[in-house]
Amino acid sequence: MIGKFKNLCAELGPGNAVLWAANRLFETLGAPCRIIRYYFVAQPVAEEALLPPRRGRSIDVRRLSPDDSALRDLPLTDDVLRYRFDQDAVCFGAFQNGAIVGCLWLCLDSYDEDEVRCTYALLPERQAAWDFDVYVVPEARGGFAFLRLWDEAYAFLRELGVHWSLSRISAFNPGSLGAHGNLGARRISSALFVRIGRLQLLLSSLSPYLYLSVS
Repeated sequence: MIGKFKNLCAELGPGNAVLWAANRLFETLGAPCRIIRYYFVAQPVAEEALLPPRRGRSIDVRRLSPDDSALRDLPLTDDVLRYRFDQDAVCFGAFQNGAIVGCLWLCLDSYDEDEVRCTYALLPERQAAWDFDVYVVPEARGGFAFLRLWDEAYAFLRELGVHWSLSRISAFNPGSLGAHGNLGARRISSALFVRIGRLQLLLSSLSPYLYLSVS
């Protein structure tokens, strides 16, 4: 146990390791408590394609409409899909041999978080977008689907004059932090949410900094 915790500290940092362990304990005990910590990152919209012209051409990427049947092949429920499209979210799907192998979602105005009670307002207005749920099926990871999705998303954002793609990443997910870091993302702030039943406490390096809510 001590060895595992030392490894966790090395991977996440001591503070995040303690928060992760406390959250896992609450989950194991079935307690109505959750600890969630996010890092917020800003990723510049690339001016050129990430892949050379002949790379990843076997993967087709297209924008999906709310009634696209391919959405049913993603690990998302109808409620989740409805929640996202009700926010005017944009979804890009990556296809290989006719099957969907990944997706990337964008919001261009604001984004209502689905894990905690929080709304993200994007600044500067019309120059920033919000990306979330960049997903590639396990068997397609290590291929070009991830970069093909970003190439299409970047092209879409460039046409709109958007310069930055913002997102939140769990502080307990170093793999995702590394993937965004490889695309030039830099950490700009963080937020800690503590939920006890309906009570939610926010501690953030961004406004509103400290906030307590019950609904």
